[in-house]
Amino acid sequence: MTVRAFLAASAAAFLASWGILALIVNWLDPTEAAGVGYMLFFMTFFLCVASTAALAGYGLRRLISPLQFSAYRVRNSLRQALLLGVFADILLLLQLLRLARWWLVLLLLIVFVCLEFIFLSYDRAAARHRHLETES
Repeated sequence: MTVRAFLAASAAAFLASWGILALIVNWLDPTEAAGVGYMLFFMTFFLCVASTAALAGYGLRRLISPLQFSAYRVRNSLRQALLLGVFADILLLLQLLRLARWWLVLLLLIVFVCLEFIFLSYDRAAARHRHLETES
């Protein structure tokens, strides 16, 4: 995936998902739509959060580290955006089920942060491995 394709797809997903979410919130009654309405809402909300975070993450990375290769910026921002989307959906689902507690949210946050650290350590190990291969 090229950077241009990533930005175009993310921008299209951003516009479409926010528009669809506005339609779902305004026109859909959760008591009548039941499971289908909730499923549409959560899928659209995930896409809203993920596309917004992916675009914002890429933009911030481009400002903070302009010398970094563009593909690495895309990869990191997309991964973190997807994790943030899943995290936000789980939080809303817990709230819907009336199970949201501060300690449960904190535990969930710790799980997602640890998951991100695992991905980051894997990326650094792979970069070290590539660096050693180019030296020899």
